Amino acid sequence: MPDPTFPTPEAAEAAFYAAFEARSLDAMMAVWGSDDSIACIHPLAAPLNGRAAVAEGWRSMFEAAGQFRVQIETVHEMRKPAQVIRIVREYLIIGQETEPRPPILATNVYHREEDGWRMVLHHASPLHVGGTPPARTPPVVLH
Repeated sequence: MPDPTFPTPEAAEAAFYAAFEARSLDAMMAVWGSDDSIACIHPLAAPLNGRAAVAEGWRSMFEAAGQFRVQIETVHEMRKPAQVIRIVREYLIIGQETEPRPPILATNVYHREEDGWRMVLHHASPLHVGGTPPARTPPVVLH
């Protein structure tokens, strides 16, 4: 059966998180770009580069994970005709818990391929919760 097509980045993102919740490797990899330039960085883990490494990373995660749900909140979006970058907060609800865990910040990059939109990068990182954000450093004036 051919991979599904995603007419918009939002459709690809919905399919990504549905595959994540279902722990379906086939559905997950159907969302990803078709060439080996894709990359995935799971929280606190080394980068996974290329389709084989990305698939192995998700397979390992799905085998180790219990049941969970994911809620996302879009934080920022950058759009170009053939590429969309979405920064989202991911809220995971594990097992029978009723409240989400502290958020994970993720950057999802989608590229338009011949058959529709595909994910080419997912980079997730825990958000530091409860700390004071660093003060902005004033720009250095060189002359």
